[in-house]
Amino acid sequence: MADVTEKIAEATGNIETELGQYHLLNLIETKTKIPKTAIVISTGLFMFTLVYVLFGPGLLCNMVGFIYPAYASFQAVESEQKDDDTQWLTYWVVYGTFTVFEAFVDLILFWVPMYYSFKFGFLIWLFLPNTQGAKFLYENVLAPLFKANESTFDSIMGKAAISSDKKED
Repeated sequence: MADVTEKIAEATGNIETELGQYHLLNLIETKTKIPKTAIVISTGLFMFTLVYVLFGPGLLCNMVGFIYPAYASFQAVESEQKDDDTQWLTYWVVYGTFTVFEAFVDLILFWVPMYYSFKFGFLIWLFLPNTQGAKFLYENVLAPLFKANESTFDSIMGKAAISSDKKED
């Protein structure tokens, strides 16, 4: 138990050091005598609750599935490494496929108790680097499915391209 307490204290100290860079947080801490970590956590929980209450769990899930992955994708594109590009491209393929699938079954899923809680956890599982859920789903479900139906997809995409070219003329 002491080991866990030490790790929590160390992590909190690291967070406090990082948060010490922000003048506004230092000012609020001085005036209120509330630690910066508590201010940030409280503000985060308040914003989470506010978005949940005002806009619903659907928006919250979409924000989780989009905001961090979009920023991480930006960082990956700007970096010299290619491994992270592959990770995030894989995420977006899985996320896009999930979003299209979800659009068709949304009326059913809406009635599933705690659906948005499961979706929230699923999206986090997809993008976390240590779980690599998107990679797992891509390699075991989507890639075999897409490869088996590649000619069909190519045919549909070719017809769509021809159709859009005709509309432009």
